[in-house]
Amino acid sequence: MSYDIIFIGGGPAGYEGAIAAGKKGLKTAVVEMDKPGGTCLQRGCVPSKTLLHTVKFIKQIKAAAKAGVKIENYSVDLETIKKQKDRVVFKLTKGIETLFKQYHVEMINGKGKVTGKNKVKVVDKDGEKELESKHIVVSTGSVPAELPFLKIDGKYIIDSDKALELEDIPGKLLVIGAGAIGLEMAVVYNYLGSDVTVVEILDQVVPGNDAEVADILEKELKKQKIKVHIATTISNPLLNREENTIGFDFKKGEKEWQESFTRVLLSVGRRPFTEGVFADSLGIELDEKGFVKVNHNLQTKYPNIFACGDVIGQPLLAHKASHQAIAIVDFITEGKAIVHHPVPGAVYTFPELASIGLTEGQAREKGMRIKIGRFPYSAGSRSNAMDEKVGLVKVIADEANTLVGAHIVGYGADEMMPILNYAVTVKMKADDFKDMIFIHPTLSENIREAVGEISGFSIHI
Repeated sequence: MSYDIIFIGGGPAGYEGAIAAGKKGLKTAVVEMDKPGGTCLQRGCVPSKTLLHTVKFIKQIKAAAKAGVKIENYSVDLETIKKQKDRVVFKLTKGIETLFKQYHVEMINGKGKVTGKNKVKVVDKDGEKELESKHIVVSTGSVPAELPFLKIDGKYIIDSDKALELEDIPGKLLVIGAGAIGLEMAVVYNYLGSDVTVVEILDQVVPGNDAEVADILEKELKKQKIKVHIATTISNPLLNREENTIGFDFKKGEKEWQESFTRVLLSVGRRPFTEGVFADSLGIELDEKGFVKVNHNLQTKYPNIFACGDVIGQPLLAHKASHQAIAIVDFITEGKAIVHHPVPGAVYTFPELASIGLTEGQAREKGMRIKIGRFPYSAGSRSNAMDEKVGLVKVIADEANTLVGAHIVGYGADEMMPILNYAVTVKMKADDFKDMIFIHPTLSENIREAVGEISGFSIHI
């Protein structure tokens, strides 16, 4: 079979890029080992957010008494929670399959391998077949990483894929890694009844994010009875099969201690999935971490072989992957050079955290003369009305008042961020917000107040 474009990997990059190509009339195929949607839909973003939405009800029940609504003797049905998660994933999977049919995208099940400049070999349970394509896009994503001294066994030591299956609620859960995945699963299991400890070797939670907002998030997690140890190392895992626990030595500065857990969630990042994706004879270059090397237009050493998403490096985010895949289609069909915009990110903890652009630390490291605007949720009308008073909107501008970074920790941070996402992307100045009328009372007013601190038009601070 011959195609105009083949995507190897059916995650956000592969399936959205394929639909975009199909809409433009290209003969398109997606080679995928599993179901469409990839890690994000099947084992990541979507199921985790479904679980977080569910456990938020528990948080709200606990908070309701303060507002005069007392709910007693509620119960948690784990099987129903799992079924709801699976229903959401099933519905969205079927939606992708419907779009494939609508735009004539062929879904080919199997493991894809680029064997030549225009050739893809697909191996499945029935054997193998050769495909030809004018263009090939490798969007194989990433898989959970392990530690040299700690391997995933699926029983005592699990990865995020296994954690999302929600087979049971461990009595004591250790989460190794305080990135987005680790913290989100820590929140889920904490509200479902686990005694949760998070350990992070670096000196803040959600490493890479602005330190000030990360510090607020850490304090809130601790208030929810999640134990958080930053700048802490673990070593010497010891399995006790009689007690069904695994213990570790902990070290933070001069302090050392030992502790045992029922289960360990290993969440120390992800590595690119490139095993068996390229024939050695092609000489496709990888960097020192195994990510595929590409140029500005996401091309490998072969102009018609592209790579995008997690497989080419940070940030490992679904929306970055899909954006790049669609940009590749535009490059192929219209010759439009690919523009690399700032990539926003979010962590769906309680409270949420969202960010785009430079952190304060990054801006100062660049030697920039910056201005910072801050507005706490505690001063906002809507956040007080909702009793969501913990949070901060923080915006960073250069000396010309151009916004270069924005960071929010607080209720609804993920849904508020697109306003600042646009502002940073198009290089708006803080002054541009002065004549924008925000609905009152809303959480988004907090953004206007924070930006107003830079240009002098804030009112409530």
